[in-house]
Amino acid sequence: MDDDVNAPDRRTGWMTSAAWQQDPDGPLPVLGTVIEVTGEARDATFRVAGLGVFVAAVNGEVVSDPLEPGYTDYALRAEFCTYDVSARLVPGPNVITIELGPGCYRSRKTENRWTKIETAYGDLAACATLSWTDDSGPHELGRWHATTGAVRTANWVGGEDYDARHEPDPRAIASWPDAVPAKRPAELRLSAKTIPPIREVERLTARSVTTVRPGVHVVDFGVNFAGWVELDLPPNAEVRLRPAELLEPSGDINPVTQGWGPVFHTVTTADAPLTWHPQFCYNGLRYLEISGVPAAPEARGLVLAAAAEPAGTFASSDANLTELHRIIRRAITSNMYSMFTDCPQREKLGYLEQLHLVYPILRWNYDVRELLVNTLRIVREAQEPSGHLALYVPEWDPFPDPWRGDVNFGLVSVFLPWQLYRTYGDLDVLTANYGTAVRYVEHLLASRSDGLVTYGLGDWNGRDFRYVPFVATATLARALGVLALVAETVGQDRGRWDDVRAEVVGDVRRRFVTTEVGSESVAELAVAVHSGVLTGAEEAAAVDRLERQIVADGYYLDVGEIAMASLVEVLAAYDRHETLYRLTQVDERPGYGYMLRHGATSLTETWDGPTFGYSQNHFMNGAIDDWFFSHVAGLRQAAGDVGFHRVLIRPRPCGGLTSAAASYHTGHGELRSSWRIEDGEFTLDVVVPADTTAVVELPDGKSYDVGAGQHRFAG
Repeated sequence: MDDDVNAPDRRTGWMTSAAWQQDPDGPLPVLGTVIEVTGEARDATFRVAGLGVFVAAVNGEVVSDPLEPGYTDYALRAEFCTYDVSARLVPGPNVITIELGPGCYRSRKTENRWTKIETAYGDLAACATLSWTDDSGPHELGRWHATTGAVRTANWVGGEDYDARHEPDPRAIASWPDAVPAKRPAELRLSAKTIPPIREVERLTARSVTTVRPGVHVVDFGVNFAGWVELDLPPNAEVRLRPAELLEPSGDINPVTQGWGPVFHTVTTADAPLTWHPQFCYNGLRYLEISGVPAAPEARGLVLAAAAEPAGTFASSDANLTELHRIIRRAITSNMYSMFTDCPQREKLGYLEQLHLVYPILRWNYDVRELLVNTLRIVREAQEPSGHLALYVPEWDPFPDPWRGDVNFGLVSVFLPWQLYRTYGDLDVLTANYGTAVRYVEHLLASRSDGLVTYGLGDWNGRDFRYVPFVATATLARALGVLALVAETVGQDRGRWDDVRAEVVGDVRRRFVTTEVGSESVAELAVAVHSGVLTGAEEAAAVDRLERQIVADGYYLDVGEIAMASLVEVLAAYDRHETLYRLTQVDERPGYGYMLRHGATSLTETWDGPTFGYSQNHFMNGAIDDWFFSHVAGLRQAAGDVGFHRVLIRPRPCGGLTSAAASYHTGHGELRSSWRIEDGEFTLDVVVPADTTAVVELPDGKSYDVGAGQHRFAG
């Protein structure tokens, strides 16, 4: 049964093109109809659902947002989108069209293009309703026709082929064949889209254009981004476009990060000039190779992202800190679509671990509530009867073991609802996801061998599985502590989870903790402290050993994404801010400073950044951005606070910094901290929003309790 009475398939069936059904690997379907409007159209509501990606237009003007609809498990559910088109309808005939592309609904491997996943849920199809009132009364859509269009092929990661010579004539819709019923999953239901639409959030012009040889040009947009390339093309041209994040010393593109196969677009123009961008896919890129024309056409980069409200800002007197915040934010933006993805080029999948590991940096930068609540709905739908959860959702094309079952991915069901609850004060997110969390934890407990979780990725660093049993089981111990808090908050008995946590902590200690922790790596020490598997005295000593090792290693970051999140949390909690600062500065060996030194304009997947051929647009190692907000500028929630009613403002100047400032829009208004040091004098200005109290702790140890308003302190 549909989730919404307004779902368009309640009134019209799913439809497609008979010509496309006869050649499903050929040109893509276009649906069309013509309506007659008498006088002025009012209350015109257009609802569209697509199986695949759709582009809906009224009188030739696109009314849908880019890349609609969002990710769902198409075996179960698809979204419909609603548009007010009153201003688009004119007196007389009006042409309504819906173009369809495969997206992840029908992702087919081909010999000539990179394809990450393979799916085939059914026909590319749409259902739609349009109701309006005009001078003759209320109306609804009638008969649909269908043909194939100018987009000859499209692949979600591999690219798109467009030929303007095959654009169907909208004036001839009545002569198109009738639309035909489409094959679709038997259990499919519809729900209204509830997340922010994808929008153009920035427009980039070319920083430079280089002709590397006759007929081949390379455009540099200046920064790595995710979205569309848009070109002004001449008539009667055949152009091939290849995106890339890296450049060869020769000036040619290096497309190594795009995938394990070719990624390209082809565009053929007709007798008129054409402004073109893809419709059914997007790219992650900085550089664009254009071949097939003697002179490089005008090219723009259309930065696309979910239209989530910006939440926070950060700046400082230190160039590295300010630039690191900028490239982390760009990586977040580049992966913020209908779900947060891992990267905007080779995979574009909704991996789960990063959502809780670096949740603070998502929250500081954007209002992520709707996006992440929607993701948790997909997590609930994806859970298997055994309780198992996969690495990514929707799990359209399952990975083989050991990729499929790592605890830090499935434990998003425990950690993320609690994080959202603490930020936004939404109890519903806890109650909706508690059962999923319990089933997943029960699954983990049952899967242990001699008390340990022995499978998964461990401290995944983009290349290797490391410290798997220790990281997996220690993380389970931490999750059990959070699950106890969730149980208590939703009115359930927390006692069982406290008891099981004590048992799991004992198993970790029995196997890995003596006078040392595991092999005494930085990763193991950070995870041990963060997971709470050490006693108080052991913990303090472990932090000392951890810091000494980092210093001895020359501040080299030999940790993966699990340990990096723990490392930032642990060093900050123990006020080791000078060490954290140094981690942002060292540029001789792979790490944050190394990325900047080698020209990264968005955070990279691995510490060696632009000198290694993995994704150049990944936010999973961005935990340091939380330190910028929470400790350098000093904006933090008070212990136990829910909804930012009680905050702690505790800036920690370090490393020669002379100023820092951060702001964050809570549910009550703007929270702000801005400090500077002039002539040895520390001055702090804070803004506390309504319905909020704050403890302000200065670097000299003085503390003040203040309410809403603007306050200045010196110390």
